[in-house]
Amino acid sequence: MMGVQLSVVKGNWRNRLAVTTALSMLALQGMATEAKASGLPATEKNQEISNQEIAQADAIRSFDIERQLLADALAMFGQQAGVQVSANGDLVRGVQTPGVSGDLRTEDALQRLLAGTGLSYRIGSNGAITIVSTAQGDADGTTSLSPILVEANTHTDDHIGAADRAQSIYVTPEDFERRNPQDVKDVFAGQSAVSVGGSVPLNQKLYVNAIEETNLAISIDGARQNNKVFHHSGTNLIDPSLLKAARVDPGVAPADAGPAALGGAIVYETVDVADVLEPGRSLGGFAKASYDTNGETFTNDLASYGRAGGFELLGYFKWAKGDDYEAGNGDQVPGTEADMRSGLIKSAYEAQSGHRFEFSGEQVRDRARRPYRANMTDLTNRNQPDELGYDMRRRNFTFNYGQNGADGLWDPKAVLAYSETYLYAPLTEQGRGTTSSFSGKFENDFNLSERDTITAGVDFYHDTAEYDGPTSDREEEATNFGGYAQARLQPLDPLRLSFGLRGDSQKFVGLDGTEIENEGLSGNVAAAVDVTEFLTINAGYSNVWGGIALAENYVMNPAWDYSKGVKPVRAENYTTGFEVQHEGFSFNAGIFRSTFDNARDPGWSTGPSVVVDFETRGYNLGAGYNWGPGFARVTYTDSEITLNGSPADSDGTQYLGAPLGRVIALEAAHMIEGINLTIGGTIDAALKNTDTADAGGTAQEAYEVVGLYAEYKPEEADYLTLRIEANNIFDEEYADRGSYGQDFTNVVPLYEPGRSFLLMAKAQF
Repeated sequence: MMGVQLSVVKGNWRNRLAVTTALSMLALQGMATEAKASGLPATEKNQEISNQEIAQADAIRSFDIERQLLADALAMFGQQAGVQVSANGDLVRGVQTPGVSGDLRTEDALQRLLAGTGLSYRIGSNGAITIVSTAQGDADGTTSLSPILVEANTHTDDHIGAADRAQSIYVTPEDFERRNPQDVKDVFAGQSAVSVGGSVPLNQKLYVNAIEETNLAISIDGARQNNKVFHHSGTNLIDPSLLKAARVDPGVAPADAGPAALGGAIVYETVDVADVLEPGRSLGGFAKASYDTNGETFTNDLASYGRAGGFELLGYFKWAKGDDYEAGNGDQVPGTEADMRSGLIKSAYEAQSGHRFEFSGEQVRDRARRPYRANMTDLTNRNQPDELGYDMRRRNFTFNYGQNGADGLWDPKAVLAYSETYLYAPLTEQGRGTTSSFSGKFENDFNLSERDTITAGVDFYHDTAEYDGPTSDREEEATNFGGYAQARLQPLDPLRLSFGLRGDSQKFVGLDGTEIENEGLSGNVAAAVDVTEFLTINAGYSNVWGGIALAENYVMNPAWDYSKGVKPVRAENYTTGFEVQHEGFSFNAGIFRSTFDNARDPGWSTGPSVVVDFETRGYNLGAGYNWGPGFARVTYTDSEITLNGSPADSDGTQYLGAPLGRVIALEAAHMIEGINLTIGGTIDAALKNTDTADAGGTAQEAYEVVGLYAEYKPEEADYLTLRIEANNIFDEEYADRGSYGQDFTNVVPLYEPGRSFLLMAKAQF
């Protein structure tokens, strides 16, 4: 009999899918060849092979699979057992397994791997094993184990399961497909620890545990983002239609997250050809159209992609156009029309040896009339126009190199990138601001074993902040070189450790040419302990040097005096918590605290040397249940922010954080098996927050917002997806807790859309 060895490689799951499909085909060919050579009918020979595999299933094998996402554990199980396992991606999405270790029979090991997941397995008459819900687990079948297909969730994180990922928030391709996000707020639906203020892409800002995203290391396809442009606009203009995955590392980030990961890190990844091309095909594409009744917004998406040999090419374009929407009170909100265009071109070559070279170019542009100050509807004590013509554009160019399948001491990665954000916002003059970053890194994973890895590398960036006005041009810039190492080890079966160190050297240049040089060290440590098969505790600490942050483009003053110097910022982060997974139920809790010293807070007249200290603290709670074809999950975050030791309002915390208070997020979905219909919904809520009253303003009011959706994929037309959404069903009048100005009586905040219905159709070919 031909032997089939399942190999699990790093990288995209569809690459693994192609490998296992090819191996299955080889196995079938080998079985047919052996049957012919033996002179036996194919059915008798297959029975002989099945009997051999039953004997293999009864053999004792060595298993070592740690607690992790079940989808990834199934791939490891297939490798260690010498079999393949089939599971629907929606069924295992987000499910955790306690793992399995020791010398066991294959079937016994599989039962332990599925313990507490709410899932079982079914063995068909042909010997094929399929992961199913527990209710299906009693279906008839035999006891033989045959090679079949591993179909896992798409996780491109090589270090998933490490101690420094214990509190990470993942948004998988399955999440993107289920949520159908229209903006960044939808990307993080169901996650109370991540708040997004603003109602249109141009004015949206993201907060992680109340820390504003400019204090996090943010990357898109490995490209560093330096997008602090204007405090009345958003920070990172992102079209989620271009994304396949996202990860948030709140608070404690590892050394390889990049420089200035002061309050954590956010990693975005755009789609690859392998993510959208159907297995076995060389060409493909899709067309998607949607209509939102509130604002009468039409959105069109077109994509084409293909693969020939080792070459890949993908092209994608999106255009959204609509009118101003109505808030929950029935009033039209000025400056909220949709007019966004985005596109992505990605090409790659992957050699048979696994060396992969990839280039991508991406651009998102929002050009429309926006409120005079784009992050609020009105300032009642000022007599100013309702709207102005804004134009924001973010673009990203990256080159990536890696080696798929590398599992020894040589596992390199290289990135060279340029990112830029441009904003035209003519408030007082025809001013234009541009921030940019030219960055790169080279690192290597020293894979000491399957469980132990040391990542070491060097990186650099050259950031600029420019303002072009009719009377003067202004510019600050900073250049940084860094070196780092991060160890991820498992010295004992229940214990995972992660610790790292990085050193940075920065040269800062002020508006007047003043040069300031600084150096600093950063360190982090994290631990996760599997106390029992269902209980894990974790803790982390980091002390991070961030250098001197560039000023916002629109407040740079040619009269600034740099003679007093500018201090580099430093942050400390503490996290601890636990997680319980048992028979489909999950519960997690954690506390966090971040303190920032010398955070730069320049104003137009005060000068570049003004710094502040601030702190965020609070706790997160989460609970959920996964019953196989469906799940429900609720999260709760209570956070507060203080500025120089005193309660803070939403104005004093610009570019620092936000007073968010108590936020609740719920997400649920269920797939009705047999008819390819998925139904689900979300609830976003915030309780009344009096912290802002303590800061001298008014309290932030409570709100509750409910959304539902249904998505159908006709069996007779499996290329088609139909979806309907009902958002803000009860027509709540509210501004998202992360939106600016709710605590000031002279500010009319930017209210979110009232009730709306969205219709979507997607055809894939």
